[in-house]
Amino acid sequence: MGVTIEQVQAENASLRQRVEELERAESQLQAGETWSRQLLSALFDGIVVLEQGIIIQANPSAARMFGYPNDALIGMNALDLATPESRDIAWQHMVSGSEAMYEAMLLRKDGTTFPAEVQGRMLIEQGRGRALRIVTARDITERRQAEAERVALQQQVIDAQQAALRELSAPLLPISDHTVLMPLIGSIDAQRAQQVMETLLDGVARYRARVAILDITGVQVVDTQVANALIQATQAVKLLGTQVVLTGIGPAMAQTLVHLGADLTGMITCGSLQYAIARTLERRSSL
Repeated sequence: MGVTIEQVQAENASLRQRVEELERAESQLQAGETWSRQLLSALFDGIVVLEQGIIIQANPSAARMFGYPNDALIGMNALDLATPESRDIAWQHMVSGSEAMYEAMLLRKDGTTFPAEVQGRMLIEQGRGRALRIVTARDITERRQAEAERVALQQQVIDAQQAALRELSAPLLPISDHTVLMPLIGSIDAQRAQQVMETLLDGVARYRARVAILDITGVQVVDTQVANALIQATQAVKLLGTQVVLTGIGPAMAQTLVHLGADLTGMITCGSLQYAIARTLERRSSL
């Protein structure tokens, strides 16, 4: 039996339909590839596609990030974009296929470096079956700078708080010309004793004080350490030519000073702060 014209026409129609379907599929595929390239180009993060560690595709953001012209990254070894100290961790993630994010120092064309967050993922290319790795890199220079500024600001706050605490722990008050008062409250440890000494000496020099009143009425515990601290402060102030008036001495403090055999020569003691101030002002007015 021969082939009829109708059969040939039907076969041709089927072939034309198949060709149209293939053309539509190819058009859709091309449109998808175009859209994918547009998406890659629009992303701010640098993205490269690697085959056995070699860059086979890179988006414009990656080129800008590393300071290369478009497509200049193609053919480069990805490890060459990392600083020597970061190549080991980058290599470990590449060979293991790890998808974990890590931080690395990356290298620009001009030799400058920048910190980045790097993350990769393995995939198999459809059609060709090639094992590829997509790697993204995000420049975190601004974040690092912000973190450094935040840490510096926190340190400034801490320093200011410590300075305020030091002032509160050893306040120095000028109460008249050439007379300063330091009221001590709470407990006195070695660190605070040193602060008392420094603040008192600085204040005496700054205000040119001839009299320094130390009030220990509010000191909770009076032991050998406190007594030694007061004696040392008194001796240091005397070396500057300043008279020391000690107020608020109770029975426990008196016993401690006696047991220590403290040299109180040149130190004036008063039973209360009010009396010490009145006596000091009276002496000043009589001069």
